[in-house]
Amino acid sequence: MFKLFSGGAAEDTAWAMRDIVAALKTRFSDVDSLGEDGPLKVYGVKDNGVNFVVALMQTGPGSKQVSELGFLARFSEFPNTAQAIERINQNLHISVASIENNDLFLMAGLQVVGAFNETQFNLIIEQWRRDLALCIHGLQGESASMAAAFPAAKLEVAREFATNRAPTQSADGEAGRDIDMLSMFMGAKRANQAICDDCGGRGKRGLIARMCEACDGEGFVDGRG
Repeated sequence: MFKLFSGGAAEDTAWAMRDIVAALKTRFSDVDSLGEDGPLKVYGVKDNGVNFVVALMQTGPGSKQVSELGFLARFSEFPNTAQAIERINQNLHISVASIENNDLFLMAGLQVVGAFNETQFNLIIEQWRRDLALCIHGLQGESASMAAAFPAAKLEVAREFATNRAPTQSADGEAGRDIDMLSMFMGAKRANQAICDDCGGRGKRGLIARMCEACDGEGFVDGRG
């Protein structure tokens, strides 16, 4: 469950700080302790030219047991508009973007659940990095190309093989039979299901993402009748 920092109130579940820091240093080559304030301890990470903070909220000052994780990146001197920030927020998964004094702050917070698992933690990191990429793309506007930033997308043979044409067209451009590509891709289990309106098929909803109750987090609902 994702949520904003609550101030370090003790939780039933907590992760050992040493495990989180070790996983961070395994994932990134440049990680530094920036300081702490009460139960909050922050680490600075440099990732391919982008700086961000990982904030660890302990169950109490000095407990070294972390109940909440946070991420923060600040983008300064980029041209931005309210419309651009709105578009960025529409595409973010675990984060929220906000303007303060002409700077954009990208923030995410989550409450830890279950026992610490490095694989799970790395998935959280990748979700944050995805939001960072979407935010940077939104700030740079038309000057940034997602495809150009992905090496495989530059390789012609890869681009050709990865091509998926609209299901109402055949390969030669002639009208083809109507095919439900989504149902095919998702398999028989999804054949009679429709994308959930509440979460748009993402399984999570809201600026601070939480599990969608309408579809139980699957992203699909019964589409029959």
